[in-house]
Amino acid sequence: MAAITSLGSGSNLDLEKLLGQLVDAEKTPQQTLIDNTKALTTATVSALGSLKSKLSAFNDAQAKLKDPTFFTGKTATSADTTLFTVTATGAAAAGSYNIGVINLAQANKIASGNFASAATTVGNGTLTIGVGSSTFNVTVTAGVNDTLSGIRDSINNATTNTGVKASILTVSDGGTGTVSKLVLTANSTGASSQISVAVTDGVDGTNTDNAGLSRLYYLKSDGGSQQSEVNAAKDAKITVDGFTATSATNQFAGVIEGVTITAVKGPTDPLATPPSAALTVSADKAAAQTAIQAFVTAYNDLAKTFSSLTTYNKDTSSGGLSGDSSLLTVRSKLKQIIADPVSGAPSDLNSLAFLGIGTNKDGTLSVDNTKLSNALTNRLDDVAKLFSGSNGVSGKLDALLTDLTSSSGIFQTRTNSLNDQLRKLDDQQSALDLRIESFTKRYRAQFTALDTLVNQLNSTGSFLTQQLDAAAKIISRKSN
Repeated sequence: MAAITSLGSGSNLDLEKLLGQLVDAEKTPQQTLIDNTKALTTATVSALGSLKSKLSAFNDAQAKLKDPTFFTGKTATSADTTLFTVTATGAAAAGSYNIGVINLAQANKIASGNFASAATTVGNGTLTIGVGSSTFNVTVTAGVNDTLSGIRDSINNATTNTGVKASILTVSDGGTGTVSKLVLTANSTGASSQISVAVTDGVDGTNTDNAGLSRLYYLKSDGGSQQSEVNAAKDAKITVDGFTATSATNQFAGVIEGVTITAVKGPTDPLATPPSAALTVSADKAAAQTAIQAFVTAYNDLAKTFSSLTTYNKDTSSGGLSGDSSLLTVRSKLKQIIADPVSGAPSDLNSLAFLGIGTNKDGTLSVDNTKLSNALTNRLDDVAKLFSGSNGVSGKLDALLTDLTSSSGIFQTRTNSLNDQLRKLDDQQSALDLRIESFTKRYRAQFTALDTLVNQLNSTGSFLTQQLDAAAKIISRKSN
């Protein structure tokens, strides 16, 4: 009897195909149900995520409109930005001013006398360097840091350095050679950042003469200083409608309440009349108009998403949330807030329609920019009442959208439930796979037994046929 090497080889029947058909018949209905349910559930989770994202984006776009102070914003302009620039906050009052720039702020800079090179030994002792009312010490040790470059580095690396930068300037000596100078520059501008250098000379004990470390002595009020002033410590000065204001920097904050002026350029001739230009402060209508346009754009994006996800179309595929009554209710609430009049706002400007914002047939919004611009120019306070506060359009939208998109809101609750369903489907898939595996093993064993039996019967039949043929031949010979 031949061995069974593969299913069906003993019976010459396609038992492998038959087994596959039986397995498919057992698995396909349940597998199809699991696959379809998983695909629908996954699509719903994706649709909810997409819609929640659009709701959050819309809420972000309209959030600033709920704040009454947003509409009190001011904008300031300079008639000559090469002379000065300007910014303003909501605290600024509308008005016009004439701004003149007398001079810009300047950092104090001093330079030493001439040294042969940066490697020249200066002396040793202690330097006490002051910038305004702050001082720090630099110890200069013979053979360690007593050269011009060594002193420079020690000043710059001092952990207590209160605000001065040291550098070395190498220039012509007036002939064919060069000389080096130690230059000290204050880090900050303004008259209060005046540099001073006191010396404790370790060589000759004289701290202000032109020898040893004393060659770095400097005090602005002392005509015997060994260093010279390159740039004076100077405050910036401007005029506002003829009145003078000063600042340690080129910025002037608070000279005009809520306004910051930055001086950019002073006069080229200090004896000439300072250049001036107009500064104008006005309500920031442009910011409000931009924010309202962003509000409309984000709402339209949301409305289109709602439509694509909740509308059924028999000619194409339905939206991922088609027929979902709770989400249709959400859309209805949004439309109602957009359309309803606002209590507390003037009767002739208590809805978005008065701003030129209307609803199209597809649920999106359109804007009459001329009408909106006129309202913002002439009735900005009333526009603020329409949008801001708890009763305003944005206040109501913020309350609704914050609730919807919170961790306990409808979207997260639905998503959590759907994710639980997906986990259960995974469990069902695992159970089905185990059952089909058992089913396949059972039928494969039965088919193998059948194959073996048929093979045995075929072998027995062949043996009997051979015996009968042999007996027939024997009988035939005897007959002859």
